[in-house]
Amino acid sequence: MTSNSTVIESVTSDVESELCNLSLPLINNSPNSNKIDYSSVVQWINSFEFSRPKRNIARDFSDATMVAEIIKYYWPKTIELHNYIPASSLSNKISNWETLNRKVLKKLKLPLTKVTIKKLSMADMDAVCQFLKSLKCLVENDEHEKLIELEKSQTYPLYVIDNGEMVQVTENNTSRNKYLDQDVVRLINKLKLKIVDLEHKVDHLSTLIHVKDRRINDLQLQLNHTKKEKQ
Repeated sequence: MTSNSTVIESVTSDVESELCNLSLPLINNSPNSNKIDYSSVVQWINSFEFSRPKRNIARDFSDATMVAEIIKYYWPKTIELHNYIPASSLSNKISNWETLNRKVLKKLKLPLTKVTIKKLSMADMDAVCQFLKSLKCLVENDEHEKLIELEKSQTYPLYVIDNGEMVQVTENNTSRNKYLDQDVVRLINKLKLKIVDLEHKVDHLSTLIHVKDRRINDLQLQLNHTKKEKQ
């Protein structure tokens, strides 16, 4: 008879497997796979940690749950992961995509047609990679706009060198010291965005832990139900 510890060990094994697969390419054997260069998409996807192991890019993303996790990483306030349940049937996959399209993708100005949703749900490699490329482009544009807005909100020069230390310029400390050039200030701004990105990663990992805890609880409920049926 299976114990609770065995269930937890099984989930833990999945986590370890996922970590091992992070640097591995996602291979597709579709006869049409040579039509599109998937390398940039695969590299991007391999930079994420998901709540389940990555095995095949088309099948992995066909139920929309991993897409939901990517969106949660970049736009955490726009999506609730509990709305997207891992699915194997075509109807449930389509339902996930329709929910994602209605609640999130249209707001992000990345809407999907019914035809595209069906292709994604059927694990069409070209459709999945084209969508992921569009999502990647949306993320890059959003990050670029954030950097521009950050630079616009700040007036050059922002910092001065005072006794060998970098001091932010304010109305009260304007001085005759040497100003930092704009390239240095841009680097500072990029580092600020990097800090924000790291904070997102921490939040994302916390979310994944919550998702895995929820799945462990589901498995334990299934185990208890099985035990009662055998009694």
